[in-house]
Amino acid sequence: MKQPPLPLSYRKATGVENFAVSPANDLAVAYLDNWPDWPSHALLIVGPAMSGKSHLGAIFASRTGGRILGPGQLHSRLRLPTLVIDNLGPGVDEEGLFHLINWTREQRIGLVLLSRQPVKSWNLEVADLSSRLLALPVAEISQPDEPLMAALLVKQFRDRGLDVPPDVIDFLMPRLERDYARIHAVVEAIDLTALEKRRPVTVPLARQVLADLDAKAPSLS
Repeated sequence: MKQPPLPLSYRKATGVENFAVSPANDLAVAYLDNWPDWPSHALLIVGPAMSGKSHLGAIFASRTGGRILGPGQLHSRLRLPTLVIDNLGPGVDEEGLFHLINWTREQRIGLVLLSRQPVKSWNLEVADLSSRLLALPVAEISQPDEPLMAALLVKQFRDRGLDVPPDVIDFLMPRLERDYARIHAVVEAIDLTALEKRRPVTVPLARQVLADLDAKAPSLS
């Protein structure tokens, strides 16, 4: 495989798979690494679907003795060093989130909020909550850069038990949008096709999968 233009490092936490760090996500990683020396008790991480927010939150919770909660658990009062709230966004329990932010600040609990959308697009009705959230530090995860994209392709194939030849990665790199969801969908489709046809993952198979996916995509005309 061609050498990625930028170096990648890998993080590993107990029970959590390697997390690839690149300029696309290094701000969030650096901020979490700096806990508990934060300027605020809370942090908002915003990133696209499949960008590793939950994975990063799991690593942080494991390392700090915290726990990950869902948007339906905002009234929980767990006295832990840190809490991570995943999958926040439009339709959030505004009262629950407002009181959780205040309570964790009073208890000096580190709070990490994960969302696909920036706060301004949540259409919040509680002005005090909106002001609280907009005042928080924000770490954005962008769509993958080239080295992260290469690492994700290798990792996602390996997660499925596939050690694909380097030429497959080289073939896919210039033909995929830099989009986490697209990378995931293509790897999944290649894996399923290889299983169905009982064939190894090769460039011809990858080429056929891409053609099939493009044929199924809705027309823009």
